[in-house]
Amino acid sequence: MVCIMCEKESVENWFGSFCPQCRQIKNLGNVYGFDRILDILKKCCIRDETQLEKKIDNHKRSKSVDDESYIDKPLTRSKAAKS
Repeated sequence: MVCIMCEKESVENWFGSFCPQCRQIKNLGNVYGFDRILDILKKCCIRDETQLEKKIDNHKRSKSVDDESYIDKPLTRSKAAKS
């Protein structure tokens, strides 16, 4: 049986509905409230466009011009095959 929350992991036991990680998330929601958990996730994990632009700008400024670890555009399959 598959976890009803993440729909990927198998459940802990034959009568359960959640995998261990999702059960922990569910328990945190029961203790702190699901609205509070959702607010924390939105504030910490989801970035809006301005936050993304600032992060990209900061990353560009921190890297030197000759540094090849920063690529403006991700490689597509056609570009990766050529190199």
